[in-house]
Amino acid sequence: MYLKQIEVGLMQNFNYLIGDPVTKECVYIDPAWEVDRVLKIAEHDGYRITKILLTHHHFDHVEGVPEVVSRTGASVCIHADDRDALEVEDVPVILLKGGDSFSLGSLHFKVIHTPGHTPGSVCYHLTTDDDPVGHLFTGDTLFQGNCGRSDLPGGDPKILYQSLNRLKGFEPSIKVYPGHDYGSKPVSTISYEKSYNPTLKVRTFQEFDLLP
Repeated sequence: MYLKQIEVGLMQNFNYLIGDPVTKECVYIDPAWEVDRVLKIAEHDGYRITKILLTHHHFDHVEGVPEVVSRTGASVCIHADDRDALEVEDVPVILLKGGDSFSLGSLHFKVIHTPGHTPGSVCYHLTTDDDPVGHLFTGDTLFQGNCGRSDLPGGDPKILYQSLNRLKGFEPSIKVYPGHDYGSKPVSTISYEKSYNPTLKVRTFQEFDLLP
């Protein structure tokens, strides 16, 4: 499997390229800020981008969508609950819902609806035939050592708490790839976060709501 985690922009965003080594098809998660650089990486490595996967609608995760569509013809995938807030025009959009799945060669993606940061926030669970545990791309739902904000328009702390509890149910060894480089390491696991991340260690919403 081809997987590149690329830090971009002043907000320490992570962009992701994930490709099938046989078909050379590739997805691009949350394109923003340094699209030309990321596209050149994919081209250099011999991959063509066919899908854009958005974890949510916020500008710092979608700013580069028009350029990627223009240069690659990729389709744009976003949860239906975030579609109206997606301030990107004149691009084809595929509306997702929780539980949807699709494959790219040997790569299998499942949409995990995790609202709370935005109504349509999602995580993408990636597995392969050789790796059924896989990888979890969490956007701004779960960071290394923290979670996304719930005080922006469309956010809801109670719903975010419920979404985080869903993520706690994943296989402990699954690798976690967040939307920003805000923690002590760029890639984590659910096991590590359950042990050290305050937002996953709390046992009640009241405790979660008191976190700084």
